[in-house]
Amino acid sequence: MRKNFFYMAALAAVMLTSCTSEQKSGTQAQAAVVSEAPVNHQAHMASMQPQQPASPADLMTADGLPKDLVCMVNNAFMGNEQFPVPFEDKMYYGCCEMCVNTIKTQREVRYATDPVTGEEVDKSTAFIALKPGGTRGEVLYFASEDTYKKYKP
Repeated sequence: MRKNFFYMAALAAVMLTSCTSEQKSGTQAQAAVVSEAPVNHQAHMASMQPQQPASPADLMTADGLPKDLVCMVNNAFMGNEQFPVPFEDKMYYGCCEMCVNTIKTQREVRYATDPVTGEEVDKSTAFIALKPGGTRGEVLYFASEDTYKKYKP
């Protein structure tokens, strides 16, 4: 009886090994893809560096910073075009798929507080400006250009 059990266990091990060895290269490729994905949002952002030095004089337009260059989840000027995220007939922007999903599912990332008036501002329509003294491209959202001009850090 023990011999039969031993032979069955050995046969099962051989079959299991042969089945997994055929899929090994595909499994390794999948593992490599998974390991490259960010573990969480904070780790993803910690690994990101500002893409170019941001100078308000060079970047500001009559409508503020270009919205498509700002990740609206991280509230950061990224220096390159972001993923557009249409939501409820408005356009938001995110730097990665995680941010795109966050914009679609979490209302609080679509809105900010105007630092001058204290009112809630929709990021898709806000006047966006670099935060004075910010070192990583941080941005602020204002209800209008007028409130931006009144801002005192």
